[in-house]
Amino acid sequence: MLVKRTYQILNKIVCLVCDNPELAQAFHIDYQSFEIKKTDPDDCHIHISQKGTYLAINNKELDISGHPRPVHYACQVIVSEIMAQLHDFYLIHAGVVKKENILIMLAGPPGIGKSTLTQKLVENGFSFFSDDCAPLHKNSGLIHPFPRSMWIVGDSEKNISISVRSKKAIPACQFYSHNIPEKPGMVICLTDKSSKNHIIKLNLSLKNTNNPLLNDLKKIEKIHIHHRHPQYAEYQICYESSVSTTETIKQLCAEHKKHLWQIYRINITQPSFDCQSSITDISAHQAAAYMIPEMKMFDTFLSSPKKESALQSMLTICKHFKESSCFDMTPGTLNSAYHCILSAFNHFIDGKK
Repeated sequence: MLVKRTYQILNKIVCLVCDNPELAQAFHIDYQSFEIKKTDPDDCHIHISQKGTYLAINNKELDISGHPRPVHYACQVIVSEIMAQLHDFYLIHAGVVKKENILIMLAGPPGIGKSTLTQKLVENGFSFFSDDCAPLHKNSGLIHPFPRSMWIVGDSEKNISISVRSKKAIPACQFYSHNIPEKPGMVICLTDKSSKNHIIKLNLSLKNTNNPLLNDLKKIEKIHIHHRHPQYAEYQICYESSVSTTETIKQLCAEHKKHLWQIYRINITQPSFDCQSSITDISAHQAAAYMIPEMKMFDTFLSSPKKESALQSMLTICKHFKESSCFDMTPGTLNSAYHCILSAFNHFIDGKK
């Protein structure tokens, strides 16, 4: 059965034509709020199709046969390609809510509790703007609504190690109302100052076990490689944080790209949610500096994009946050984090009166 759907994701119109209903549904679960009625395919910027084992994006094909989880991988490739073409935006890792015409960003690394806190705020009278991804327009400084489905850790798994917890999707259509782009009034950076973990963990998915990339990686000193799956060429790489080691791994992956499905960093943020949260004022410069390492970066399937330097990104973001009230907040119990935000919000509102 052929599935045809069209989505408008920020300034890109995406046409998905697929003979795999499972792939079409997997993408639609996340992006159903972006679906539009479109009949003219010539207006689309990104054409995506899957025929059999071939995934095609704007007629450039990728053979996904042999991947242990082809639907999951195809979805990641599609999302990465779409995001990589959003050149006019910084994709900040943040949830966004709104109350009394004040836009509030909750920025921070994976696993620090952004989605759970966003959900808590929405349940208590704040309106939903976005979860996990806050697109900041580079020229205007406006945050655009991004109503992708919210992924929340289930109550039964909240005490399980972060690396193995599963999440469930809550469709944004359940709580999203139409919003227009706005400048943030409050920017809250969730940071875990108690974390002393300097170990980098990467998951590596190769096309076969007898692989030249794997052989070259094994030659790197002080790097540990663990075979994660007995049936597939999936590995975990672990090493002490080092710029030189990271660069070596990147170079090897680039050299052996044809042998590689994907490589990605594992979320190793494990903050304590048992203590009390605290919130303090910080400068726009500090807020921008917090966000740069966690900026969502995507590689395009079609071509090699020109990437802006981290310094230029930080200066531009800082400029856009100059009129915002910026805060640093430590993780803690959900109620204490919620009351920290509520207190800062009320103080912000009183200051505007």
